[in-house]
Amino acid sequence: MKSIGELLKDKDVARLIDWDLHPFDAVTRYLEWGTNWSRGLNHAKSCNEESVYFKINAIKKPARLMLVRQSHHDYEIISEVEAPQELIDDSVRFYACKNAACGLTEELKAWLKKDAASS
Repeated sequence: MKSIGELLKDKDVARLIDWDLHPFDAVTRYLEWGTNWSRGLNHAKSCNEESVYFKINAIKKPARLMLVRQSHHDYEIISEVEAPQELIDDSVRFYACKNAACGLTEELKAWLKKDAASS
């Protein structure tokens, strides 16, 4: 488990972070991208595009915040991320999530951005 500050030291990770990418949208962007252009959705423009985003794995107890790298070809969990468990649990409740791809509340995103800025 790493802090957001530790993770952002890797410039390749830092430049790819999409703070607002929901895990469900990542699937749409990278795994169903062939059908999204006709609906005007935010789809990957090329096969080389990739993003780094956060998701919560609510299958694990307690739920864990993860940093993930996603492209058309690869999916990699970069690390578990340190964050207040209360904020993680609030996100799970907000989204009524019971799977491994929960989104983050605005409060958790704000905490992560603030922690990143102070690192």
